[in-house]
Amino acid sequence: MSRCSRCGNPIEFRYVKGRCIPLHIKGGCNTPANSHVNDFSGKRTSDNSACFSTSCPVCGDEVFFISHNGGSVWLEAPLGPPWYRHGCFEKTASSTTDDKSSLASTYSIDISSSKLSKSQILGVVKTTNVDSHNEFTEVVIETGKSEFIQILLKNKAGFLLGKLCVYNSSTETIWPVDEPNYVFEVFPLQSNLLSQIDCPVCGAKVSLSDVEDHLMQEHGVLKKR
Repeated sequence: MSRCSRCGNPIEFRYVKGRCIPLHIKGGCNTPANSHVNDFSGKRTSDNSACFSTSCPVCGDEVFFISHNGGSVWLEAPLGPPWYRHGCFEKTASSTTDDKSSLASTYSIDISSSKLSKSQILGVVKTTNVDSHNEFTEVVIETGKSEFIQILLKNKAGFLLGKLCVYNSSTETIWPVDEPNYVFEVFPLQSNLLSQIDCPVCGAKVSLSDVEDHLMQEHGVLKKR
């Protein structure tokens, strides 16, 4: 169950006219006037989430360590469906593949189709950047051996920050493993929303959504109010 980033009460996400809307189960949002909690607007980075290849501290084999949403898991290499958990950290380690637990079974991820299976990529959302009109969200996913995927999602999807997600490159959708009903569509890569321009000061290539941040951080130019 998700919780509101402002008041902490439980919420559910529903699609209303194509937009993902958070609905408070207990009524309206009761945000304290002096609250400093993250409302997932603008550009945010999760310092506590990670997905990288390393050596098992017990047996020395290659494993993938994933830290997400306050928890962590060790997965067998290579990092692909059904994402088997590494036996050294299982309460009842087993040597047979059929008895291994996996994230696919834990979160009921459908990998019945071989084509579907190969197109599903597991990773944690490291960065979200929600535009000022909540019409789209830039997302950066960390997927393993220092690999990152940048995609653009329709609507406001800042709540994905720090979550373990499945990105389906075939259907161009993404969803958090613990809340599979909240599926976000991905804009086509050729979308002009992802296009870059030259910085008017230094000439560096900057995405349209990062122009103001770049000018302020690199050149001290204040944002327009």
